[in-house]
Amino acid sequence: MRFVTFDRDGGTHLGVHVADGDILDLTTGSGGDPVFGSLLSLLDGGPDALAQARKRAEAAQIGDENVCRATDVVLRSPIPRPRKNVFCVGMNYRSHVEQNARALGLPVEIPDIPLFFSKPVTAVVGPGEPIILDPRLTEKLDYEVELTMIIGRGGTWISEADAPGHIFGYTLADDVSARDLQSRTSQFFYGKGQDSYCPLGPAVVTADEIGDLAAVETELLVNGEVRQRESAGNMIFSPAAVISHLSRGITLEPGDIVTLGTPGGCGYQMTPPVFLRDGDVVECRATGIGSLVNPVTAI
Repeated sequence: MRFVTFDRDGGTHLGVHVADGDILDLTTGSGGDPVFGSLLSLLDGGPDALAQARKRAEAAQIGDENVCRATDVVLRSPIPRPRKNVFCVGMNYRSHVEQNARALGLPVEIPDIPLFFSKPVTAVVGPGEPIILDPRLTEKLDYEVELTMIIGRGGTWISEADAPGHIFGYTLADDVSARDLQSRTSQFFYGKGQDSYCPLGPAVVTADEIGDLAAVETELLVNGEVRQRESAGNMIFSPAAVISHLSRGITLEPGDIVTLGTPGGCGYQMTPPVFLRDGDVVECRATGIGSLVNPVTAI
Protein backbone atom coordinates (compact mmCIF):
# COMPACT_ATOMS: atom_id res chain seq x y z
CA MET A 1 0.00 0.00 0.00
CA ARG A 2 1.08 3.57 -0.75
CA PHE A 3 0.05 6.11 1.86
CA VAL A 4 0.18 9.85 1.22
CA THR A 5 -0.64 13.00 3.14
CA PHE A 6 -2.17 15.81 1.10
CA ASP A 7 -4.05 19.08 1.25
CA ARG A 8 -7.65 19.10 0.07
CA ASP A 9 -10.62 21.35 0.75
CA GLY A 10 -8.71 23.45 3.22
CA GLY A 11 -7.48 20.56 5.36
CA THR A 12 -4.70 17.98 5.56
CA HIS A 13 -5.84 14.44 4.81
CA LEU A 14 -4.51 10.89 4.84
CA GLY A 15 -4.89 8.94 1.62
CA VAL A 16 -3.93 5.68 -0.01
CA HIS A 17 -3.27 5.06 -3.69
CA VAL A 18 -5.85 2.92 -5.48
CA ALA A 19 -6.33 1.94 -9.14
CA ASP A 20 -4.79 4.09 -11.86
CA GLY A 21 -2.86 6.15 -9.33
CA ASP A 22 -5.94 7.79 -7.87
CA ILE A 23 -6.04 8.49 -4.15
CA LEU A 24 -8.69 7.33 -1.72
CA ASP A 25 -9.24 10.04 0.87
CA LEU A 26 -9.29 7.98 4.06
CA THR A 27 -9.88 11.02 6.26
CA THR A 28 -13.06 12.14 4.52
CA GLY A 29 -14.25 8.63 3.71
CA SER A 30 -14.03 7.39 7.30
CA GLY A 31 -16.78 9.64 8.58
CA GLY A 32 -14.52 11.36 11.08
CA ASP A 33 -12.84 8.24 12.50
CA PRO A 34 -9.72 9.69 14.21
CA VAL A 35 -7.70 6.60 13.24
CA PHE A 36 -7.67 7.93 9.67
CA GLY A 37 -6.89 11.53 10.56
CA SER A 38 -3.18 11.18 9.81
CA LEU A 39 -0.49 8.60 9.16
CA LEU A 40 0.59 8.91 12.80
CA SER A 41 -2.91 8.06 14.03
CA LEU A 42 -3.07 5.13 11.60
CA LEU A 43 0.23 3.83 12.97
CA ASP A 44 -1.08 4.22 16.51
CA GLY A 45 -4.01 2.04 15.50
CA GLY A 46 -1.69 -0.87 14.73
CA PRO A 47 -2.47 -3.87 12.50
CA ASP A 48 -6.24 -3.44 12.84
CA ALA A 49 -6.09 0.09 11.44
CA LEU A 50 -3.89 -1.05 8.55
CA ALA A 51 -6.33 -3.88 7.80
CA GLN A 52 -9.23 -1.42 7.75
CA ALA A 53 -7.33 0.87 5.38
CA ARG A 54 -6.56 -2.05 3.09
CA LYS A 55 -10.21 -3.10 3.06
CA ARG A 56 -11.34 0.43 2.22
CA ALA A 57 -8.75 0.70 -0.58
CA GLU A 58 -9.80 -2.61 -2.10
CA ALA A 59 -13.46 -1.51 -2.08
CA ALA A 60 -12.80 1.95 -3.54
CA GLN A 61 -14.46 2.66 -6.85
CA ILE A 62 -13.42 5.21 -9.44
CA GLY A 63 -16.01 7.97 -9.34
CA ASP A 64 -16.53 7.62 -5.60
CA GLU A 65 -16.65 11.10 -4.06
CA ASN A 66 -13.82 10.08 -1.73
CA VAL A 67 -11.51 9.10 -4.62
CA CYS A 68 -9.58 11.99 -6.15
CA ARG A 69 -7.03 12.37 -8.88
CA ALA A 70 -3.45 12.60 -7.66
CA THR A 71 -3.01 15.63 -9.91
CA ASP A 72 -5.78 17.47 -8.07
CA VAL A 73 -4.17 17.45 -4.63
CA VAL A 74 -1.05 18.98 -3.08
CA LEU A 75 1.17 16.37 -1.45
CA ARG A 76 2.69 17.07 1.94
CA SER A 77 5.38 15.23 3.84
CA PRO A 78 3.86 11.85 4.77
CA ILE A 79 4.35 12.91 8.41
CA PRO A 80 4.28 16.73 8.30
CA ARG A 81 5.16 17.16 11.95
CA PRO A 82 6.99 14.15 13.45
CA ARG A 83 6.65 13.64 17.18
CA LYS A 84 10.40 13.29 17.65
CA ASN A 85 13.60 14.20 15.88
CA VAL A 86 14.32 12.27 12.71
CA PHE A 87 16.94 9.57 13.38
CA CYS A 88 19.69 9.45 10.76
CA VAL A 89 22.48 7.03 9.88
CA GLY A 90 25.74 8.35 8.44
CA MET A 91 28.38 6.57 6.39
CA ASN A 92 26.19 3.61 5.47
CA TYR A 93 27.44 2.95 1.92
CA ARG A 94 31.00 1.97 1.06
CA SER A 95 30.92 4.32 -1.94
CA HIS A 96 30.13 7.26 0.35
CA VAL A 97 32.80 6.27 2.87
CA GLU A 98 35.44 5.98 0.14
CA GLN A 99 34.51 9.22 -1.61
CA ASN A 100 34.31 11.06 1.70
CA ALA A 101 37.82 9.90 2.59
CA ARG A 102 39.15 11.00 -0.80
CA ALA A 103 37.47 14.42 -0.61
CA LEU A 104 38.74 15.12 2.91
CA GLY A 105 42.15 13.48 2.59
CA LEU A 106 41.39 10.84 5.19
CA PRO A 107 42.02 7.09 5.33
CA VAL A 108 39.14 4.83 4.35
CA GLU A 109 37.61 3.38 7.52
CA ILE A 110 34.50 1.24 7.12
CA PRO A 111 32.44 1.63 10.31
CA ASP A 112 31.75 -1.42 12.45
CA ILE A 113 28.75 0.18 14.17
CA PRO A 114 26.23 2.67 12.74
CA LEU A 115 26.91 6.40 13.13
CA PHE A 116 23.73 8.06 14.42
CA PHE A 117 22.66 11.69 14.49
CA SER A 118 19.31 13.46 14.25
CA LYS A 119 17.44 16.30 12.59
CA PRO A 120 14.82 18.42 14.39
CA VAL A 121 11.18 18.16 13.37
CA THR A 122 11.37 21.70 11.95
CA ALA A 123 13.74 20.42 9.26
CA VAL A 124 10.96 18.34 7.66
CA VAL A 125 9.31 19.65 4.49
CA GLY A 126 7.26 17.91 1.85
CA PRO A 127 7.32 17.50 -1.94
CA GLY A 128 7.60 20.77 -3.81
CA GLU A 129 8.54 22.81 -0.76
CA PRO A 130 11.75 24.82 -1.01
CA ILE A 131 15.13 23.86 0.37
CA ILE A 132 16.27 27.12 1.93
CA LEU A 133 19.65 28.49 0.91
CA ASP A 134 20.57 31.14 3.46
CA PRO A 135 23.85 32.84 2.44
CA ARG A 136 24.28 34.08 6.00
CA LEU A 137 24.78 30.46 7.03
CA THR A 138 26.30 28.52 4.16
CA GLU A 139 28.03 28.67 0.80
CA LYS A 140 28.26 24.88 0.59
CA LEU A 141 24.72 23.53 0.50
CA ASP A 142 24.69 19.86 -0.45
CA TYR A 143 22.31 16.94 -1.05
CA GLU A 144 22.06 13.28 0.01
CA VAL A 145 19.35 10.92 -1.21
CA GLU A 146 18.35 8.46 1.50
CA LEU A 147 15.98 5.53 1.67
CA THR A 148 14.04 6.09 4.87
CA MET A 149 12.05 3.73 7.07
CA ILE A 150 8.98 4.43 9.16
CA ILE A 151 8.66 2.46 12.38
CA GLY A 152 5.30 0.76 12.78
CA ARG A 153 5.73 -1.21 15.98
CA GLY A 154 7.75 0.18 18.84
CA GLY A 155 10.13 -1.44 21.25
CA THR A 156 13.56 -1.44 22.79
CA TRP A 157 16.43 -3.92 22.58
CA ILE A 158 14.93 -5.24 19.36
CA SER A 159 16.88 -8.14 17.89
CA GLU A 160 18.00 -8.00 14.28
CA ALA A 161 15.90 -11.09 13.58
CA ASP A 162 12.76 -9.40 14.94
CA ALA A 163 13.46 -5.95 13.49
CA PRO A 164 11.70 -6.41 10.11
CA GLY A 165 8.42 -6.82 11.99
CA HIS A 166 8.85 -3.29 13.37
CA ILE A 167 9.13 -1.62 9.95
CA PHE A 168 5.85 -0.18 8.66
CA GLY A 169 7.22 1.05 5.37
CA TYR A 170 9.67 3.16 3.43
CA THR A 171 9.85 6.64 1.95
CA LEU A 172 12.56 8.98 0.66
CA ALA A 173 14.49 11.77 2.35
CA ASP A 174 17.04 14.30 1.18
CA ASP A 175 19.62 14.73 3.95
CA VAL A 176 20.39 18.33 3.00
CA SER A 177 23.70 19.43 4.53
CA ALA A 178 25.55 22.72 4.90
CA ARG A 179 29.08 21.35 4.61
CA ASP A 180 30.76 24.47 5.96
CA LEU A 181 28.56 24.38 9.07
CA GLN A 182 28.97 20.63 9.37
CA SER A 183 32.76 20.85 9.33
CA ARG A 184 32.97 23.37 12.16
CA THR A 185 32.49 20.73 14.85
CA SER A 186 32.48 16.97 15.24
CA GLN A 187 28.68 17.01 15.60
CA PHE A 188 26.43 16.83 12.52
CA PHE A 189 23.29 18.29 14.08
CA TYR A 190 23.62 22.00 13.29
CA GLY A 191 24.94 21.61 9.75
CA LYS A 192 22.20 19.11 8.88
CA GLY A 193 19.37 20.36 11.09
CA GLN A 194 18.47 23.73 9.60
CA ASP A 195 14.87 24.45 8.62
CA SER A 196 13.96 22.66 5.35
CA TYR A 197 16.99 20.33 5.51
CA CYS A 198 14.86 17.15 5.55
CA PRO A 199 12.56 16.92 2.52
CA LEU A 200 10.46 13.78 2.97
CA GLY A 201 8.10 11.90 0.66
CA PRO A 202 6.34 11.50 -1.66
CA ALA A 203 4.66 8.41 -0.18
CA VAL A 204 5.16 5.77 2.48
CA VAL A 205 5.10 2.36 0.84
CA THR A 206 4.45 -0.57 3.14
CA ALA A 207 7.37 -2.92 3.66
CA ASP A 208 5.59 -5.87 2.08
CA GLU A 209 5.42 -3.99 -1.23
CA ILE A 210 9.08 -2.96 -1.16
CA GLY A 211 10.39 -6.50 -0.73
CA ASP A 212 14.07 -7.10 -1.46
CA LEU A 213 16.11 -3.93 -1.02
CA ALA A 214 18.60 -5.16 -3.60
CA ALA A 215 15.91 -4.42 -6.18
CA VAL A 216 15.47 -0.85 -4.94
CA GLU A 217 17.68 1.68 -6.74
CA THR A 218 18.00 5.12 -5.22
CA GLU A 219 19.15 8.08 -7.25
CA LEU A 220 19.38 11.85 -7.02
CA LEU A 221 19.30 14.38 -9.84
CA VAL A 222 20.11 18.09 -9.83
CA ASN A 223 18.48 19.97 -12.70
CA GLY A 224 17.97 16.62 -14.43
CA GLU A 225 21.59 15.50 -14.09
CA VAL A 226 22.14 12.24 -12.20
CA ARG A 227 24.51 12.80 -9.29
CA GLN A 228 23.87 9.70 -7.16
CA ARG A 229 22.66 6.22 -8.07
CA GLU A 230 23.05 2.95 -6.16
CA SER A 231 21.16 -0.11 -5.01
CA ALA A 232 19.79 0.09 -1.48
CA GLY A 233 21.05 -3.46 -1.09
CA ASN A 234 24.58 -2.04 -0.82
CA MET A 235 24.05 -0.56 2.62
CA ILE A 236 26.74 -1.47 5.13
CA PHE A 237 24.09 -1.83 7.85
CA SER A 238 20.72 -3.19 6.78
CA PRO A 239 17.50 -1.62 8.10
CA ALA A 240 17.20 -4.53 10.53
CA ALA A 241 20.74 -3.98 11.80
CA VAL A 242 20.07 -0.25 12.17
CA ILE A 243 16.95 -0.91 14.25
CA SER A 244 18.79 -3.42 16.41
CA HIS A 245 21.61 -0.96 17.18
CA LEU A 246 19.39 2.10 17.59
CA SER A 247 16.96 0.41 19.95
CA ARG A 248 19.66 -0.56 22.43
CA GLY A 249 18.51 1.66 25.27
CA ILE A 250 16.44 3.98 23.04
CA THR A 251 12.75 3.19 22.79
CA LEU A 252 11.48 3.30 19.22
CA GLU A 253 7.83 4.24 18.76
CA PRO A 254 5.28 4.05 15.95
CA GLY A 255 5.88 6.93 13.57
CA ASP A 256 9.60 7.24 14.24
CA ILE A 257 11.52 8.15 11.08
CA VAL A 258 14.96 6.67 10.38
CA THR A 259 17.00 7.70 7.32
CA LEU A 260 19.41 5.02 6.14
CA GLY A 261 22.43 6.80 4.69
CA THR A 262 23.46 7.95 1.25
CA PRO A 263 25.68 6.55 -1.52
CA GLY A 264 28.61 8.39 -3.05
CA GLY A 265 28.16 11.29 -5.42
CA CYS A 266 27.54 14.20 -3.07
CA GLY A 267 28.48 17.67 -4.27
CA TYR A 268 31.48 17.98 -1.98
CA GLN A 269 32.83 14.70 -3.37
CA MET A 270 32.93 15.96 -6.96
CA THR A 271 36.11 17.31 -8.57
CA PRO A 272 35.88 20.24 -8.25
CA PRO A 273 33.12 20.34 -5.59
CA VAL A 274 29.73 21.53 -6.85
CA PHE A 275 27.18 22.87 -4.36
CA LEU A 276 23.51 23.75 -4.68
CA ARG A 277 22.55 27.20 -5.92
CA ASP A 278 19.41 29.31 -5.98
CA GLY A 279 17.00 27.95 -8.59
CA ASP A 280 18.38 24.41 -8.64
CA VAL A 281 15.85 21.58 -8.61
CA VAL A 282 16.73 18.47 -6.61
CA GLU A 283 14.93 15.21 -7.35
CA CYS A 284 15.27 12.05 -5.23
CA ARG A 285 13.99 8.78 -6.69
CA ALA A 286 13.64 5.20 -5.51
CA THR A 287 12.23 2.12 -7.20
CA GLY A 288 8.68 1.49 -6.01
CA ILE A 289 8.47 4.72 -4.01
CA GLY A 290 8.52 7.45 -6.61
CA SER A 291 10.01 10.91 -6.92
CA LEU A 292 10.60 13.65 -4.35
CA VAL A 293 11.25 17.02 -5.98
CA ASN A 294 12.28 20.21 -4.17
CA PRO A 295 13.54 23.54 -5.50
CA VAL A 296 16.44 25.39 -3.91
CA THR A 297 15.43 28.91 -2.90
CA ALA A 298 17.77 31.61 -1.60
CA ILE A 299 16.52 34.02 1.04
